[in-house]
Amino acid sequence: MKSGKFRRFSGPEGKGMIGCMLMIVVIAVAIYLGILLTPIYYANFNFESEVRTEVTRAGAHFLDDEALTKNILDLARRNEIRITQENVSIERFAGQVHVTVQYSVPVDFIIFQRNLNFRVEESRFVGTL
Repeated sequence: MKSGKFRRFSGPEGKGMIGCMLMIVVIAVAIYLGILLTPIYYANFNFESEVRTEVTRAGAHFLDDEALTKNILDLARRNEIRITQENVSIERFAGQVHVTVQYSVPVDFIIFQRNLNFRVEESRFVGTL
């Protein structure tokens, strides 16, 4: 027989109120994390796509390193990603241009802060589409 103390936490079918409250908290945390992290990952996805296009264009049009770096910094600015020239590495060898962009985005969760690290790498042959 159930004691009166625990009877109010379970319904007639045995489903508990504590489990329901816990599930509501889990759903709320998932929604919060989605709202917090989705824009960051979406900006990185767009930035990766645009860097791929820019490196292809740079290889086809024989752009020099300075112009390519400037274009990548402009792409980052458009996607609201804060990077500097030190974050962009351009290497040319074996008829290819290799671009690496490394950056981190600080994310402030309520109880702690963490940096999300991203690395965008792209390589294309020079002179081809």
